[in-house]
Amino acid sequence: MQDKEYIAVLIQSLEKKEGLLDKIIEKNKEQKILFMDEASDPDRLEENMQEKSGFVDKLNELDEGFQQIYDRVEAALKKDKEAYKEEILKMQKLITGITEKSTTIQAQEQRNRELAVKRFSAVKMGIRKARASTKAASQYYKSMAKINVVESQFMDKKN
Repeated sequence: MQDKEYIAVLIQSLEKKEGLLDKIIEKNKEQKILFMDEASDPDRLEENMQEKSGFVDKLNELDEGFQQIYDRVEAALKKDKEAYKEEILKMQKLITGITEKSTTIQAQEQRNRELAVKRFSAVKMGIRKARASTKAASQYYKSMAKINVVESQFMDKKN
């Protein structure tokens, strides 16, 4: 491959990365809705997290491939900046967009983490209340069952 082809692959890689970041942003928005809705399906939340995890894995693969290709053409890019001016500008623009999206994702992740903590705390509290209610009901039924039981009695028939 020639340097021009490698640089084209770098640009494609950055464009794919930007697309994956857009998908992660959408998954984070969906996740926020799921955390805020107390009636949401936990399976849907799990599915969302798995999909997002797949996107992150693809991002990591893209990053590794990008770095390998960049290492091959780095010298050519630095040596002949003028010949690759358009490509360099395009990559800079894409990197700026990627950085902005990464910042957005970090903010979303922080908000979602806080929502998750609140949601799981509420679920935990609900479980405690349910256990306490169950225990109280159980004790009530045990005590009520004893009220109707008449202890065996002996009568003395001597007069």
